[in-house]
Amino acid sequence: MPRRQVIVDGLPTLRQVRDPIIELDCRLCRRRGNHERKRLVKVFGAGVTLAELRRRMTVGCERMHTAEGDRCGAYFPCLVESVSSPDEG
Repeated sequence: MPRRQVIVDGLPTLRQVRDPIIELDCRLCRRRGNHERKRLVKVFGAGVTLAELRRRMTVGCERMHTAEGDRCGAYFPCLVESVSSPDEG
């Protein structure tokens, strides 16, 4: 029987994202980082969701935990690209 993949927060896991390089950018502070998927899998495991990965990778961000909640602008461009409409462009 095949295993079901449970996506708790609605975002894919590292197992589902096959790009060799995963980019994490911030809209607010303009920080950018390119991370090897293989290395991320070794450190965090293939089952980690990108939401959890974002939380772990931005742990030092002063905007992550505010009275208003998460105000960090970090995001994964690969998710934005995969959600974009194919009719755009």
